[in-house]
Amino acid sequence: MGTWRLGIWRIVCLAACISLCGCVLGYGRCLWLQPVKSSLQGKVHFRDYPAADGVDNVPILALDRTAYIYVPTSPHLCLPANEVQLVGVTEFPQDIGEDSHVVAYGALFQSATTRQHTDFLMNVVTVWNLPASSPTPRAAAPQ
Repeated sequence: MGTWRLGIWRIVCLAACISLCGCVLGYGRCLWLQPVKSSLQGKVHFRDYPAADGVDNVPILALDRTAYIYVPTSPHLCLPANEVQLVGVTEFPQDIGEDSHVVAYGALFQSATTRQHTDFLMNVVTVWNLPASSPTPRAAAPQ
């Protein structure tokens, strides 16, 4: 009877490890790098960084909540990100300016060049402004 319980305990521990794989305890799942797309919420800040040919003025999304991003080459697998540089946006909508609270949707990737100023970047598909009274985006009601 004792070995049966030991076998069940091992199965339970293995199931727990498998189910928590790719998660950060207390936060949830890790986000994946491209081609998988994710949504991140935060405030947009336009920052200046020195560059060889002048100054880079880049949009940075300061996240409302730390995002954990799965990086297969890292020994820790999921790395924290509090800021993400937004790329692929040629022009922001007029209602999005400095300190706007937005949701950005796109594919995440790791920085690889000197013109990439945060550890992670998002190749933005779309970005939208959040209403001041609403902390999270809401889907339109079906008609």
